[in-house]
Amino acid sequence: MHVSSGGGNAEKEKATKNALYAGILDTGVTLAALLFSSSSVLLADFLKTTLEGIAVLLAWLSLRRIIYGRNQEFDYGIGKLESLSSVFVGVLMALAVLIIVGNSIKNILSPGHVEGLGLYISGVAQIIFGVINTKMALNSRRIAKVSPSPIITAQQQLFTTRAFGNIFILLSLSLSMALHDYTWSAYIDPVASLVIAGFIGFSAMGVFTDSFNDLLDKTLDEEYQMIILRELALHFDEYEDLHGIRSRRSGSHVFIEIFLECDKDKKVGDIQSFMDTLRKDLESKIANSRVIIGLSQERVK
Repeated sequence: MHVSSGGGNAEKEKATKNALYAGILDTGVTLAALLFSSSSVLLADFLKTTLEGIAVLLAWLSLRRIIYGRNQEFDYGIGKLESLSSVFVGVLMALAVLIIVGNSIKNILSPGHVEGLGLYISGVAQIIFGVINTKMALNSRRIAKVSPSPIITAQQQLFTTRAFGNIFILLSLSLSMALHDYTWSAYIDPVASLVIAGFIGFSAMGVFTDSFNDLLDKTLDEEYQMIILRELALHFDEYEDLHGIRSRRSGSHVFIEIFLECDKDKKVGDIQSFMDTLRKDLESKIANSRVIIGLSQERVK
């Protein structure tokens, strides 16, 4: 039976699906602008937008697998799937950089003035999609604060760079057209492409760094360890001994196991109530955490 993993993932899927629709429309418009112009920036814009659309598609497919996959098949693996998807996003961003840089160098060596109806089509499109990309970047940022995720972080970075790309492309096209009578203006188009490539490359580095860190299972940061110890200290009179704490991070998910020893004379109902309270307190203070509290008579190694 297929089940949803919760409202947080559902919101991520909705945001990613909207981003996919916008990406498809953006790709179509940039293709039309490219076909009716001779601008190297618009060629780079089309290739970049196409790759970004593929990246968003991969993210959407990954989220659907996470949400509608069988829960018993996922645990630590969910974080891995999210992080691997983000790595793919980074790879595609890096590929976009190579294409843009190669095309820009070619046009610097053989400069030519931009012209064609596609310049006007692109100018209008840059304004419209600049607004759309900005809103999507802000929405991804909001979702990331509530439910951190490598996929959403990658999307935030992706749409931020796309918004900057819209600004630079609009600016470069405007300057190229306004300064058409000057010979040196032929270099505006390819140089602007290099600036866009720089923004994308910087974001790709961030995506790779975050995703590769998340692919490595590791213990929690000291900040989260202190939260666990503080909560245990607040409830010190509810248990007899602490036999061990296990914690690990997998992608955006945090898994915590705590082994306690309680007074043997205590009622089972009271012990269960205490463990439920401790679990809820920890999960409310540590985002995307799953806490398991067990009774133990031996120390955990």
